[in-house]
Amino acid sequence: MEYLLNPFKPGAGRIPPELAGRAQLVAEFRQMLFQARETGEGDRPWILTGLRGVGKTVLLNQLGREATELKLMFVKVEASASAPLANSLAKELHLALRRVLSTSDKAKKIWHASARALRSFQLRVDPTGAYSFGVTVEPQLGVADSGDLATDLQELLERIGLAAREENTVLLLAVDELQEATAPDLASLNMALHNLGQSISPVPVLFVGAGLPSLPAVLADATSYAERLYDYRRIGLLDETATTTALVVPVQSNGAEWSEGALNEAVDATGGYPYFIQAYGSYIWAARATNLISLDDVEIGVESARAEVDRGLYQSRWERSSPTQQAFMAAMALDAGDPSAMSELVVRLGKKSTTDISVNRRDLIRSGLIYMPQRGSVAFTVPGMHDFITRQEA
Repeated sequence: MEYLLNPFKPGAGRIPPELAGRAQLVAEFRQMLFQARETGEGDRPWILTGLRGVGKTVLLNQLGREATELKLMFVKVEASASAPLANSLAKELHLALRRVLSTSDKAKKIWHASARALRSFQLRVDPTGAYSFGVTVEPQLGVADSGDLATDLQELLERIGLAAREENTVLLLAVDELQEATAPDLASLNMALHNLGQSISPVPVLFVGAGLPSLPAVLADATSYAERLYDYRRIGLLDETATTTALVVPVQSNGAEWSEGALNEAVDATGGYPYFIQAYGSYIWAARATNLISLDDVEIGVESARAEVDRGLYQSRWERSSPTQQAFMAAMALDAGDPSAMSELVVRLGKKSTTDISVNRRDLIRSGLIYMPQRGSVAFTVPGMHDFITRQEA
């Protein structure tokens, strides 16, 4: 058999060889980037939400790639409960401005005010972590240095946006895992973006955040108007057509084919879950005996892939949970992946009221293992978790 490169790309955030099922969303965002560049004005911020492994980070990276192809600025950070959002933003914005300041004397002149505002912002949010620009940049007193994050972030983005407008470019600011940011940080972010958008001529700064399905509620808890501030986009599982495309195109592009039965089995096995499509596809490719993928190849590949997925995706999450949290999730698993009513979990766990299990619910939500799709119910953030738990309990 001829040796061919494995076309699939399992792993967190890696852009797959075929970004199936997301073309419309990417096209809409690219149009927004183009319009922002041509008009010199920003637009409504976006929020991408979905379960783990459906491709939110992949989409953020792809949107960044779209911005780069249009020669726009792209800055991406990952929110964390252990690191203030302002510090992460200051660091990545600094790197972006440092790069642009190094391009020409004209760029230094245009972006100098932005660099001064960022220096003020840096010194306020992280005095010990201020970075060099490679040129002398003094802080601009009275700009982005008030100590109020909402005000300072707004002023910083305004200065950067004004320079971007003069340079005929756009700043795309992306924040992944946004639900991990603290409530005060989210409130400040909401306020800054809200105020930027209310300007008569909003600067060309575009924002896109990504997080778990709980993110809209988390943002609304931070500031009530967040429900109207953002354009929310739900990122779900792929339908059968998109799943087929995601499996077929990479294989054909690399000189191989699927037999009909093998393809149908692979589509069913992945369930439209993008994480599985790449993981299962990679193992099936490695298991093939010829360049025509057979049903036996699929069965061998899927079995091997499931063993790795169990170890990497499920086992660590399960083992980090306490015995009572595991019991809570085992009770949820009886619903076969559908949302579980809290009232039913009370009965299954032999408790008297939802109050008796509320601590486990809270801690599992905080750890990102479950979320509340609606009031009074919970669901797993990772597709297939119920199946893994059922196999552990067997």
